[in-house]
Amino acid sequence: MAKFKIANIFKSFRNKLIIIIALAVIAAALVFTKYYLKNESSHLVDTTRSETQTTVRSPADIESLKPLFESGIDSVLHSFGIRKEWITNNWESKQQKSGSKNTPHKDAAWFSKTVLIPTELSSIEVNADLSSFIRSYGLTSTVNEDIMTKDITITVESNDSVKKVLPLGKIIVMHSEKISRESAIVCVILNNITDYKEEEIDRLIMNKSDFSFVFPKNLDDIDIQNKLLHNKKDVIISLTVGGRDNYDTDFNTNLDEKGIREKVKSFSSDFPTIQTVILTKAESEVPQTTMNVIAEEFAKFNIKVIPENSLTPVLTKAEEIAKDKLLLVAVNIKTKSSQQKSLITTIHIDASEFNSFYDEIMTLKKLGYKFYNYTEYYNRKAEFEKKEQEKNEKLKAEQDEKKKQIDLKKQQDLKKKQNTKQPDKKKTDKKKTEPKKKTDVKKKK
Repeated sequence: MAKFKIANIFKSFRNKLIIIIALAVIAAALVFTKYYLKNESSHLVDTTRSETQTTVRSPADIESLKPLFESGIDSVLHSFGIRKEWITNNWESKQQKSGSKNTPHKDAAWFSKTVLIPTELSSIEVNADLSSFIRSYGLTSTVNEDIMTKDITITVESNDSVKKVLPLGKIIVMHSEKISRESAIVCVILNNITDYKEEEIDRLIMNKSDFSFVFPKNLDDIDIQNKLLHNKKDVIISLTVGGRDNYDTDFNTNLDEKGIREKVKSFSSDFPTIQTVILTKAESEVPQTTMNVIAEEFAKFNIKVIPENSLTPVLTKAEEIAKDKLLLVAVNIKTKSSQQKSLITTIHIDASEFNSFYDEIMTLKKLGYKFYNYTEYYNRKAEFEKKEQEKNEKLKAEQDEKKKQIDLKKQQDLKKKQNTKQPDKKKTDKKKTEPKKKTDVKKKK
């Protein structure tokens, strides 16, 4: 009988619909319960983690940060090429000006300093690194910016809820036209793009525009050619010039002017997008006149030639295989570009080295060194050299004026010294012409 009733229930459409709806509600409830509890559990874990991270330090803990914190701030500033003499301790400055040995009025608990930065350095960059450093100590910072000058004031405070009378520190960052960082413009040409795998080119190279790349001439590398051109990379072809019987080079001294002209014309047809070539001697005996003729022919097709003597090697053969090769790259680029003010170099960097190499380049960029691909380098070089010349002339004029003032002061001091030692001539002359007294005459008798 019970089986009959159940069978009748399932035969009715209305009953079937009710059962289906009931099952759907139960299933939805189970799913909701499962995910809600999971999310709730996850939320509880996250909250705990957040509470752990923002635990208020005790005053003793905060005070223990003080010895290293201020020197750490200075280290961040030095990483931007900011010199020690551009950083002033405001309390010491006030004390020296007033001539008083009493402690000057404090506007912060730990330190207060004014930092001068050159006009070409953005205060936003400096603030980003300082704020990150402050957060790493579990402290907070507030930044106020002058809209007109872009100068900023950074106040450093503790994370606790107790309102302090003074912030822990205050940093005033001001732009100045009277100072400038060591700087140079640098062009790095990577010459081994064909050694990179496809995924390495995509991951490590294609998002970087700081460099130029030696363009492969071989049709076997057509995928790399297309990748470089599609991503609008700055590309350069390397060409060689050999002796009369050297037919493995792109040019040789056996070619006359007509032969050179035909070769250059053929090159411009085969590589219509190439605007720059590197021209090097395969043999030292190749005369410079031949190199000049080839360069002149390329110029007729609006193709720029980078002469071999314009390239500055940044690594010796021994340094190429050194363990600290990448550090040496950065040190040598800094040293040589500081002397020359502009530098072009070709370099071999393996895919496994690229990230570390780029970190070293970023360190130099923070110090004020500018890295451009060759096209940008070529366009900016004249303007940069003009500014450098104006800066040097201004510096020389200031030094000459300073020397002039020092010499003038020396002359004035010397004159003053002479005047104090020299007797009065009138009194001396009067004493010489004064007649002898009678008593003096009698004594002689």
